[in-house]
Amino acid sequence: DIRGEDTFGNPYALEAMASGPHTVAWARQHGFVGGTGEELAAAYAAGDAVAAEAIARTGTAVGHAIASATALLDLELVAIGGGFSHSTPDLFDHMRAVIDNHYFPFVRKVRIVPSALSSEGPLIGAAALIHRAHLLP
Repeated sequence: DIRGEDTFGNPYALEAMASGPHTVAWARQHGFVGGTGEELAAAYAAGDAVAAEAIARTGTAVGHAIASATALLDLELVAIGGGFSHSTPDLFDHMRAVIDNHYFPFVRKVRIVPSALSSEGPLIGAAALIHRAHLLP
């Protein structure tokens, strides 16, 4: 089931399925006893089946989102950042598996890489908007 928590009135929004907090919440609903992304990553590394399913589910959801965006915009490169993106390199393998099996050859060429901005990338991006206030609604 790809349904996530009802976030922003849409339980199928990527944020509802694939953010770190929502991934942990899904895992907790399925028996995981930890409470953080770091604990989920440690459980995954230790071979926990629920953690493995949570990571696979998140990577697959992000992979589908990347495939959709690439099909629409012909992307060549997608950089993924934020704290949870560092939970395990296998997260990127799940994203890549979706891309590699996509129907359109031009979608299969997109590269997915970890952001060079570390886990502070989203904060840096938000701070950059101060200098580009005209981009805000």
